Amino acid sequence: MSALPANLGLPDREAITDALYRSIVGLDANDKAIYESAWHKDATFIYEFTETSTVEGLDTILATTFQFIGAGLDTTHMVSNVRLSAKEGASTAAVTCHALAQHNRKGEGLNPTATRFLTGSMYWVDLARDAGDGLWKITKFHLKVVWCEGDASIMGQ
Repeated sequence: MSALPANLGLPDREAITDALYRSIVGLDANDKAIYESAWHKDATFIYEFTETSTVEGLDTILATTFQFIGAGLDTTHMVSNVRLSAKEGASTAAVTCHALAQHNRKGEGLNPTATRFLTGSMYWVDLARDAGDGLWKITKFHLKVVWCEGDASIMGQ
């Protein structure tokens, strides 16, 4: 199945949330190009679970978060309750949302008896319009796991 292009020619409000969706689809489909299109080169990723870790810069985000989740696991992330703050014509925006994420070891996603790890999370995402390609991109992604069930060792915990 072919992926949609990064730039869909969407109105601003939809294009802003599309950056979040490109990031999530990129992880779940292990599609580095679409994942990378969602992130600013100087982005920050903050992950709160049992500890808080911060990753700086797209290259590091790709080498850690994408490599571990996108390439390393079978996952699905479902986002809901998306709220968006952006002024008309602005070049920055903020999004909040909830997410359910199912994580399975690579190749075990279709095994109904496989060990799994499910998380319920909150996302706070800051974005900016990229002057180069016109796409909205994530400048800061703060993920806080609120609850979980299953085997956290799947996530290296």
